[in-house]
Amino acid sequence: MKSLIFILFICFSYSAIAQQTFSFKILDQASNEPIPGARVSIDSLKIGAIADARGLSVVQNIPYGEHRVHISAMGFEERYLVISFPTRQQEPKIIHLNSNTELDEIIIEGTRSNKSISDSPTRTEALTEEIDEAASMEPGKVSHLLTHTTGIQVQTTSATSNGSVIRVQGLNGRYTQLLKDGFPMYGGFSGSLDIMQIPPLDLRQVEFIKGPASTLYGGGAIGGIVNLISKTPSSNETLLHINYSSIGARDFNAFVSRQIGKFGFTNLASFHGHLAYDPDQDGFSDLAQVNKFNFNPRVFYTPNDNLDFYFGMNITKDTRIGGDMNRISHEPISYLDFYLDEQESQRYSTQFKTSYKFGEKSKLTLRNSVSIFDRYISIQENLAEQTKFKGEQINTFSEFSYSFTSKKHVLNTGLNVITDEFTESVFTADTARSQWYQTYGGFINHVFDITEKIALETGLRGDYVLAGSQRNKSNGQFFVLPRISSLFKVAKGLSLRLGGGMGYRMPTIFNEESEPIAYKNIKPINFSNTKAEQSMGGNLDIKYLSTFGTDNLLFSFNQMFFYNVIDNPIFLLQNGSGNLEYSNYGKRIHSRGFETQMKLTFWKITWFLGYTFNEAFLETETSSSWLTLTPQHSIKGDFLFVVENKWRIGLDYEYKSQQWLSTAFSTPAIFMSGLVIERTLGNVVLFFNAENFTDVRQTRYGNLISAPNNTPQNTEIWAPLDGRFFNGGVKIKL
Repeated sequence: MKSLIFILFICFSYSAIAQQTFSFKILDQASNEPIPGARVSIDSLKIGAIADARGLSVVQNIPYGEHRVHISAMGFEERYLVISFPTRQQEPKIIHLNSNTELDEIIIEGTRSNKSISDSPTRTEALTEEIDEAASMEPGKVSHLLTHTTGIQVQTTSATSNGSVIRVQGLNGRYTQLLKDGFPMYGGFSGSLDIMQIPPLDLRQVEFIKGPASTLYGGGAIGGIVNLISKTPSSNETLLHINYSSIGARDFNAFVSRQIGKFGFTNLASFHGHLAYDPDQDGFSDLAQVNKFNFNPRVFYTPNDNLDFYFGMNITKDTRIGGDMNRISHEPISYLDFYLDEQESQRYSTQFKTSYKFGEKSKLTLRNSVSIFDRYISIQENLAEQTKFKGEQINTFSEFSYSFTSKKHVLNTGLNVITDEFTESVFTADTARSQWYQTYGGFINHVFDITEKIALETGLRGDYVLAGSQRNKSNGQFFVLPRISSLFKVAKGLSLRLGGGMGYRMPTIFNEESEPIAYKNIKPINFSNTKAEQSMGGNLDIKYLSTFGTDNLLFSFNQMFFYNVIDNPIFLLQNGSGNLEYSNYGKRIHSRGFETQMKLTFWKITWFLGYTFNEAFLETETSSSWLTLTPQHSIKGDFLFVVENKWRIGLDYEYKSQQWLSTAFSTPAIFMSGLVIERTLGNVVLFFNAENFTDVRQTRYGNLISAPNNTPQNTEIWAPLDGRFFNGGVKIKL
């Protein structure tokens, strides 16, 4: 017995001795600085240690033998090493980790420099993971997706057609430039329908550049740029998406992506249908009857490493009917059932791009797109009067650019030609309100990484614009648009950006005020006495990112201050003959305030909170007045719980303070919230969404009927019209 005890004692003693304590030093590959909070573990043995402020991690009780060591840190790519113990190395083993592109290294294409968010002097924001969640909530349009970022408001322009525009930092929707893969979406006659006609299923990224950005893509970007980036055939993918909602929406979408040798292609085919919906039972639709079809094939060809081609096209057909529910549903009608808003639109567009690389540093790129948009509006305003407006808008965009990239410099320069021609179909003896624009532009943009911690971006654009309408032609106007941004990496995780620029927008009849009245009595632009709107603005941005020395936590804080001024603002005014006309009014528009964003990721939970303070007002010679439909305080946020390939549960919320209306009355503050749940079962994803379950609805505060005909035609929309609804469906990956 004593012998047995002695043998066991020797064995346990040897086991205790046959262990080693070993040190690792974890460093950032790019900066060679320590990574506090990095974790070193031997998963098979369930042992490990956390790195201290020096990046030092000491793992104890490592048994002799060959073990797989796992090194990880929030914001960095994981590494695995196989090490045999015992080892004679006395000093800590140096381990370098590369930054994880999925966290803060998202490449931004809208700035033309193709730098990451963390390295770009221009203040940018990007949505990636939110796209899939928003597609479950509203698969037929991108409007819900765009509201995920602070300082962005999707504003409904009509209570019956439900058209919408994007407002950035309190400025009207006409000041936001919408791009798709760097090509202008053209707005104009299609402006209030653009975001209603773009499904999010084929998007991989949404980029926001807030503040004057006309230097990058030309006029129209006074408020900022929204760039929608499509998926490319980087992997084979087939996705079917079926959705049905409690308020009559139904969607069927199919997306396919393939890479076959040197060729690749993607295609999105989608159908969205919606029954007319009247939640307040006042006899008028609050959501229009909609039938929309979208077809978007794209082909890629890369014959060699230096040359690539891309060709895409888009076909969209949209029919929507709003107004009196009896007339929409073809029920028996009385003399009171007169109001009807009918709209039909078709869009045919093409995109072409080819690039040729000269070695590793230089590249020539040619882009071209053509868009043909045809739209018909018919509004029966009363028993005796019907307003019709129909026309065709043809846009072209051509750009030739050269880019040079070195270790410290990124240079982009180019020339472009943009044409915009609208021709109205005449239904009455009135003069048709056709208009046209020709823009000849040249630009140069340079990013200089002065040191590892300081970068400077400068840009200059010159645009010469010719314009005309049925009334007269302009004499031609030349705009010089400088822009500058700077980045200072103050310390690890702490950066500061300061930037500003100028912008402009030519006068046009296609603004959100025209939509509800179907352009009735609106005179063509008088270019002899109507000046282009010109702007100047800037922002200061402070960002902090940290893991606080832990393995499962990531915290980011972003504080931005902004100020934009628009000279020669244009408003829809009544002239001496009783007609309406877009004219310059007041001295300038001011939009100033700040945005605060916080994001915390812990374990499998992410919490986001964004607050915007915005003062947007019109300054005249004698007084100032608040801009309408602009909340001074707004809060957006969400909670997200994700178990990869199993569960995705999200809760979002939004608060808006009171908004001023054109009637000089203010609205009450509103709070909205929604819930989405996704369950992944292999290649099948089931989703359920409870949108606006607080049931906030404008008709709970008052009806939509207003003068002069006791219809919803001229009512300003400041809150949701649909109220609470539920939708659910399935996504199938083949």
